[in-house]
Amino acid sequence: MTFKSQYESARTIAGNFDGMMQDLSIALFQAFMSFQKKNGVSGDLIEYGVYRGKSASVLMNNLNDTETMYLIDIADYPELGKLGKISKNFKFIKGKSESLLEEQDFLNDIPQHVRFSHHDASHSYINVASEIDAMAERIAPRGLMVLDDFGNPSYMQVVFAAFAYLARNDVPLEMLLYSSNKAYLCRKEDFEFYSKFLVNDLLTFLNSTELNVYLTRTENHPKYRGFSIAPKVRADQPDRYGEHIYGDRYYVV
Repeated sequence: MTFKSQYESARTIAGNFDGMMQDLSIALFQAFMSFQKKNGVSGDLIEYGVYRGKSASVLMNNLNDTETMYLIDIADYPELGKLGKISKNFKFIKGKSESLLEEQDFLNDIPQHVRFSHHDASHSYINVASEIDAMAERIAPRGLMVLDDFGNPSYMQVVFAAFAYLARNDVPLEMLLYSSNKAYLCRKEDFEFYSKFLVNDLLTFLNSTELNVYLTRTENHPKYRGFSIAPKVRADQPDRYGEHIYGDRYYVV
């Protein structure tokens, strides 16, 4: 199956649920899920802040038989019946995440080996900081953590909480990608694994769906070497921003 077909299927599934997930995020979720599967990456999935289940539906459609999706929400918002038609391998836990994360029973219940966590709860500073601290060590080798509303002017505390964590020297995660109002974090030892995919394949996959996006990387410093992907302003815009200036930063050995 081509990536375009995978994306169209994911978008159709997501279209059955209310929510604000953008098409580019649907494509990125599907691309990373497919890339993980191709490379034998396994582990449970978890989402904080489910609402009706739009983003969860994309993730659950990529579960294998040995994996479980954990859905955490403050209220009975998720359409569990509809999600159950995608996969039966899920568990819903009701509660406020920053409060749940102070309970040992909850910490014992959520998975230790997570290949994809998506964080879309209240977006308060304590909410985001608590979730990052709790989940960082649980991100499996070649797993990803995704923070929603990263860069949204109404929720700049998400950015502050993320970089307060990332600025520390003793943490296992770093910024991999910013795109479509979401930040994608990976384990430091997995940065090259994912960056090769970003540079060599991801843009081709995304543009096969007619999303028409470009890749940018203007910094390659030990403290920040991440990428960004954004929609092109005009059709003839180059696929790589400022390559005549930053060209060496788009090559990953």
